[in-house]
Amino acid sequence: MSVLFYPDGRPIEKKPVKSKVDRRKTENRTDAEKARDHLIKANMGMDFEADVSKSCDFFREKGVADIYKRPTPIKVVRMSKEHPGMISEAYFEEKSTTDYVGIYKGRYLDFECKETIHDVVPYHMIREQQFRHLDFITKLGGIGFLLVCFKREQEVYLLPAEILLSEVQRRRHPGFKLSFFQEKGTPVARGYLPPYQILDAVDHAFGL
Repeated sequence: MSVLFYPDGRPIEKKPVKSKVDRRKTENRTDAEKARDHLIKANMGMDFEADVSKSCDFFREKGVADIYKRPTPIKVVRMSKEHPGMISEAYFEEKSTTDYVGIYKGRYLDFECKETIHDVVPYHMIREQQFRHLDFITKLGGIGFLLVCFKREQEVYLLPAEILLSEVQRRRHPGFKLSFFQEKGTPVARGYLPPYQILDAVDHAFGL
């Protein structure tokens, strides 16, 4: 490839032409980018839930709240003949309620955790049975909420179930934008121990 020079001898650097192809669309992404996207989605929420669980362990050790993660429902298909008591075949059941349940200041707590790399939480990220469960909890006088981590912005918000359910009934949009959480939700501070100041956010959001 020929190189052009300025009159003083300096080479002329060609600026790369920006592609007009939208790389955000799956069909326009390279195999490496698709593999990276798949890995991110596969691990989505794992680190966030791990830190939430660590926070709950910290609260329990301090004796201020007893909150734990619900076990994932499993359907056992076959037990091992060689090793009694060992499951040889099973699968995860799709139907489940929310991630965490517990008690704090004499109040029942129930909440779901979500993490997104985008600036919106679409309706389909929250299953229908989870909406119904949170609605049932609030009608019984319990405290239900959604805990969302916006990974790109490194922001976490607590949204009371009453606000969530009220907005869902209107169905004016396909999901909840970051700006909605910033306006209606309560920010959850990050720390070392606990990793997330969840109870401070609960106090603020529900006036405890």
